[in-house]
Amino acid sequence: MKEPFDLKKFFFGRIDVKLTLIFLLVGLVAPSIGIWYFYLIASSFLSQNPEIFMRQQMLLNGTALIIIILIAVNTMLLGLIISRSFTKPIQELNKATQELEKGNFTVRAYVKTNDELEQLSDAFNRSALALSKMDEERRQLDKAKSEFLSITSHELRTPITPLKAQLQMLQQEYFGKLTEKQKESLDVILRNTERLNKIIDDFVEISRIEAARLRFAFRKTDLQETVMETVRFMEGFAKENNITLVVTSGELPTIEVDPDRISQVLRNLVHNAIKFSPSDSSIEINTELKKDYIRFSVKDQGVGLKSEDQIRVFEPFYQVEETLIRKYGGTGLGLTICRGIIEAQKGKIWVESKPGFGSTFYFTVPLTPVHEIEPIKVLFSQKIDIEKKLREEFMNALGPMGIIEFNELRNKHALGKEDLIEYITSLEGQSILRHKHADEFKRNIGQIFGEECQKEENEQSDEGIKKEL
Repeated sequence: MKEPFDLKKFFFGRIDVKLTLIFLLVGLVAPSIGIWYFYLIASSFLSQNPEIFMRQQMLLNGTALIIIILIAVNTMLLGLIISRSFTKPIQELNKATQELEKGNFTVRAYVKTNDELEQLSDAFNRSALALSKMDEERRQLDKAKSEFLSITSHELRTPITPLKAQLQMLQQEYFGKLTEKQKESLDVILRNTERLNKIIDDFVEISRIEAARLRFAFRKTDLQETVMETVRFMEGFAKENNITLVVTSGELPTIEVDPDRISQVLRNLVHNAIKFSPSDSSIEINTELKKDYIRFSVKDQGVGLKSEDQIRVFEPFYQVEETLIRKYGGTGLGLTICRGIIEAQKGKIWVESKPGFGSTFYFTVPLTPVHEIEPIKVLFSQKIDIEKKLREEFMNALGPMGIIEFNELRNKHALGKEDLIEYITSLEGQSILRHKHADEFKRNIGQIFGEECQKEENEQSDEGIKKEL
C-alpha cells in the first residue's frame, strides 16, 4: 500500500541539487535583487528632492541592512534544519555501525526519511539480521562441537581402560610365558596405549575448558608450598637429564586457589623446559607478588623460540620443530590446556624468548578467585591471531606506514616482544614517536603478548622504593 504524501518528509527527505538551487535562488538571490531594485527606485525618486534624500538616506540604508540580516538569519536557520535532516540519520547509522563492530548483532538503525538514507538503513538492518543468524548458527556449532568432543572423549576412554588392563596382564605373563620378542612388542603397544590415553585425557580437558565446565577446588593455599611440592615431583625427571631446578620466591600471601590446577600448569612448563634444555644446565622457577596477582616464571637455557613460534606456541596441536617432536613426542595440547586453566581464572600466560638464549614462560594468578567460569575457545576456533593484533596496533600507532613497517619486521622474523620493544625505542630515539606515544605503543604490544601492564609494575616498583627510603 502506498504511503500518504508527507510534506515534511518531502522537503527534509528529498532535497537534491535542483531543490537546493531553487531554495538559494528564492530564499537569498531573489530578495536581494528586490532590495536592490527598491533601493534603486527610491534613490532615483529622492534624488529629485535633495532635502528629502538627505533625511531619508540613513533610514533607507538601515532598512535595507535589516532586511538583508533577516534574510541571512532565516537562511541560516533553514540551513541548520536541512543539515540536521542529513546529519541525524547519518549519526544514527554511525552509532549502529559501532555497536555492530563490538559484536552486538541485535542493533538496528531507525531512519525514516523516505530517501536514500532510509534505504541504506534498511540495507544495514538486513545485514545485521543476517550476521545475527550467522552468529547464532556459529554458537550452535560451537556447542555441538564441544558436546561431540566431550562425548567422543568419554566413549574412547571406555574401551581403552580394559584394553590397557589386558595388556598389563599379558606383560606380567598372567596367561603364560612370553618370548623376548613378544615382551618387546607388548612394551611398544603399552607405551602407545598410554600415549593414546593421555591424548584422550587432554581432549576431555579441552572440552571442559570450552564448555565452561572446568573444575576448580578452591581452598586456602600456601603457593610456596605448592611450588616446592611440584619441584620435588619433577626432580627425578630433571636428574635423569642432569638438570638442576632452582627455586627463588618472594613472600607470598595465603590465597584461595586450586593448588592442583596451579601445580598442573607449573608441571607442564617445567616438564617442557626439561625436555628442551641441554644437559648440565639449570631451570629457574620464580614466584613474585605483584599488585593484585602472583606471577610465576619458568626460565630455561634451551634453544629458544623464534618470533613466529612465540606467537603460535599456545595454539592447539602446534609443534615447534619436527625434529624435536620425533625426539620427545607430545600431543601439542599441553600449553593450550595451560592457557585455558589460567585464562579461566582471568590470569595471563605468555612467553619471552630469543633463539639460542633460552625461553621464559610466565603466568599470573589473581589474588581473588573466579568462581563463575566462562567458556574459552581454545580448539577449532576462529580466534584472532596475534599477528593480526600486531598489524592493527602498527596501523593505529604509525598510520598507513604501519603496515609497511610491520611487513618488514615480519620478513626479518623480528615479531618477538623484545624485538618490537627495541624497534619502538629506536623510533622514539629518531623522534618519530613522542615519549608518551612510544610508551603507549609498548604497553599495547605487551598486552598483546599477554604481559601485564608495565605501568602497574612501575607503580608497584616505585611504591617499594619509597618504602625502602
